[in-house]
Order: sequence, then C-alpha cells, then structure tokens
Amino acid sequence: MNFLVIVLIIAILFALATGLIGLLKGGEKGSDKLFKSLVTRVSLSVSLFVLLMFAGYMGWIEPNSITAL
Repeated sequence: MNFLVIVLIIAILFALATGLIGLLKGGEKGSDKLFKSLVTRVSLSVSLFVLLMFAGYMGWIEPNSITAL
C-alpha cells in the first residue's frame, strides 16, 4: 500500500515536471504537452484520493489520533 502511494506521488510530480517543460517550450507542441500533462496529473491525483479513501474505509490505514491536553 505504501509503495503504491509513493509511486503515484512520484508519477504526479513527473507529470508536473512534464507540464513545466511544455509551458516553457510554448507553441502548439508545448500547449499539447501541457494539456496532456494536466489531464494526467488530475487523473493520478483523483486516483490517489480514491485509493486513500478506499483504504481508510477498508481499515488498511487509520488516521492519527491527536489528544488535546
């Protein structure tokens, strides 16, 4: 589970870097690269969110308990 979350975060960061390259490149090719990167990044982020919600529902992960003093 931890490995999958780390891989998804790295993939999101890679898509972010790819979008930056497309933004700096500019023009038609850069715009296409930027758009594809945005779609990939949003899809991966939603997938990560759904995975974490499902893992919490199944009891695979538990939130931290913070007690007030």
